[in-house]
Amino acid sequence: MAKAIRDSELIVLDGRVYHLGLKQDQLAKQIFVVGDPDRADLVAAKFDTVEHSENNREYVTRTGTHNGMHVSVVATGIGTDNNEIAMVEMYTLNEFNLETKVRNKGAKPLTIIRLGTSGGPQEDIELGTLAISTHGLGLDNTGSYYEAPHADFDTSQIEKLAYKIIDGGIRKQSRFKGKIIPYASKASPEVVDALISSAELLDVPHAVGITASSSGFYGPQGREIHGLPITVPGLQERLATLQYNEHRVVNFEMESSLLFHMGQAMGYRTGTICAIIANRPRGTFMDDYSPAVDQAIDIGLKAMHKLYKTSK
Repeated sequence: MAKAIRDSELIVLDGRVYHLGLKQDQLAKQIFVVGDPDRADLVAAKFDTVEHSENNREYVTRTGTHNGMHVSVVATGIGTDNNEIAMVEMYTLNEFNLETKVRNKGAKPLTIIRLGTSGGPQEDIELGTLAISTHGLGLDNTGSYYEAPHADFDTSQIEKLAYKIIDGGIRKQSRFKGKIIPYASKASPEVVDALISSAELLDVPHAVGITASSSGFYGPQGREIHGLPITVPGLQERLATLQYNEHRVVNFEMESSLLFHMGQAMGYRTGTICAIIANRPRGTFMDDYSPAVDQAIDIGLKAMHKLYKTSK
């Protein structure tokens, strides 16, 4: 006997999704995601109009128009766990009838571009360079709760190499030996191309490659604090050696792996552009990285328009 499919366990209160606090018509199909809540207003300041503003918990949303394009920016706070909630609720707003909780047929896919900041594990990449992600390397475990096949052969090979590098850095007697299992995901090629062409048009220095996404800022990125032993010493330095064809790790942050992984499962276009504001091998950091973030926003807007035109 076939097992009945459970109803979708959506949480909707007063016609609004639970965490974003948005109604169905308050989110555009062109979306920027940022971590820092203040950055939502930096992005929205470049919009021609802001039709809706929402602050709920740590989530901040601004929806309006830019050169005739309906667009939203959603600040999620830090981490793949926060990003998972936002992704699912954006999917809910786009795909479901909130009253009946029945999924609509033929919903138009969303386009989601992350605008962020990150650290750099490669000595040769200068501060202020914008990292454009081809792949995400998930050092978090959030993605493993959503099934999706490897996007292509490259993602499977990146995943295998990363596991070997990480596990090789764990001491044999550690209780976590063999238990830190990364996953690889892939940004949408059309989004990557739009970001690259926009960066070239604006003549902004950029690096293209793998973005590693961790579940924390200190131990999960290999930062050692006296009195707190970490499982993989020198994690960033180890992953900086990962090389598969033209792919290498160009930056570390805390969201993109999950964005690409869930975007693939949802059939949405996703991509990331992040300012590199720290160079870990050199021990250098940008005191004022606002110009680099501003460049990332401008490139993101230009790229979104390119993608918007092709989706009409």
